[in-house]
Amino acid sequence: MKRNKHMKHVGEIKDRGIIKWQGMFLTDHVELIKAWRGKEEKVAKPDLTEMDLQLIQEEMELAMKRKCSICIQTWREGEFHDHEGVIIDIDFRNQVLIYAEVNKRRSVSVREVVSISAID
Repeated sequence: MKRNKHMKHVGEIKDRGIIKWQGMFLTDHVELIKAWRGKEEKVAKPDLTEMDLQLIQEEMELAMKRKCSICIQTWREGEFHDHEGVIIDIDFRNQVLIYAEVNKRRSVSVREVVSISAID
């Protein structure tokens, strides 16, 4: 049986949810509904304490000395992003963390970093 990704099972009833009403909406309404759903999915920035920030800094420095693979989790505009690589340098003047991802150099603002963990 072919499954429709829009079908939801509510008890014994198969329901298409908002899809069945979408033909009655104007394009402006559809755009507003998508924007509204996008706002619902946003996550508030975690409130990091001084201790958390110090642990992140220590983990950065340790990973840079050991040249080990790490996973950097950042928060930007309501979403978490994961970055994997090896830390090359920390630019304290511009507050940028520079890391190497498979043959590419990338940078991340230190202010966006939420957590760092070593991958070994």
